[in-house]
Amino acid sequence: MPLCDIRLSDYDPLIREVLASGGEFRLYPHGTSMRPLLRQGRDSVSLRRVDSPICKGDILFYRRPDGSYVLHRVTAVTSQGLTMMGDNQLKPETGVSPEWVIGRVTRIFRDDKEVSRSGSGYRWYLGLWRFTISRGFLLKLCHFVERRNAS
Repeated sequence: MPLCDIRLSDYDPLIREVLASGGEFRLYPHGTSMRPLLRQGRDSVSLRRVDSPICKGDILFYRRPDGSYVLHRVTAVTSQGLTMMGDNQLKPETGVSPEWVIGRVTRIFRDDKEVSRSGSGYRWYLGLWRFTISRGFLLKLCHFVERRNAS
């Protein structure tokens, strides 16, 4: 029996409806742009509608005009729009319109266990990842450790 091929765009209306009604939507991200925080196939996030100002450090789920869906962190809020970047990336995406935003991450789950965003571990992680200069070194170190653990 063939696998069902469902694209995220098929769920877009449902996600927007759930968020608009004040609900929460659990999303299982694909890709590596938010590693090491989010690992494909293992971790998930809960989205809620954006009902307060967007701030630096927020993780947003948005849809680009080309139709691609993205889950990245806000690195700056300017009059020209939002600057976004995945935790596993070095190049920011500028000019992201707040109108593209579908929802904000309110909860993070690692292996189905909720991560305390007020805990010292998460705050330490955020502190390290906010320093773009050290990010390249930290990413290389994380990749090295992951490859070594996989062996």
